[in-house]
Amino acid sequence: MATTPVLLSRYSQDLSNDIRGLARYIGNLEEGRSKVSVTSALPVGDRWDHFRFRVTGQEFVRIRTGALVGVDGEGGEPVKSGVVRFQLLSVAGRVIADSDEKAGAEFDEWQKLTGDGNLKLSKGNYIIRVARGPDSEGPKEYVYSFTLRSGVAPITGDTEESASREFLTTERPAAEGASFDQYASVTAVLGLFVDVRTF
Repeated sequence: MATTPVLLSRYSQDLSNDIRGLARYIGNLEEGRSKVSVTSALPVGDRWDHFRFRVTGQEFVRIRTGALVGVDGEGGEPVKSGVVRFQLLSVAGRVIADSDEKAGAEFDEWQKLTGDGNLKLSKGNYIIRVARGPDSEGPKEYVYSFTLRSGVAPITGDTEESASREFLTTERPAAEGASFDQYASVTAVLGLFVDVRTF
């Protein structure tokens, strides 16, 4: 039975070359009902971004990704495979799934994560790393997005949307000369909403 999603949005500034230990929390995939979406960019000179999410029970998880060549945070031309690299990591930094076709077993896991079979994840915290791939060009910005969905059964292209709450996080580079708290946590913002568990 479908439920009406509650959309929780959050805007924050992108951090240049953040690290895994400061990965920003973007929401929970819980009880087979939730969806988490992120839109951000890898500006010129930015090597990678890290985002943390939590799976609250053993779940099938599927990811959809996209990337465009961007200018000032706006995307235009689609990028080719190998330009933007997506990785699923454990909080300890172990690569679980990798979009790089040369990643061997981790690429096989990526195929599951993006396909109708899905990847089954245990309860716990995970990190999505989005990085410039081997075919990226230094002087170009890349705008990317990804959406994670979970379910008690594998999610296919025909699976009906049934998220009880959706998290949408948009990260953008700080304006020149702007100051902001680089340690601000998504948790602090999501905590303003009733019945949103944060970890």
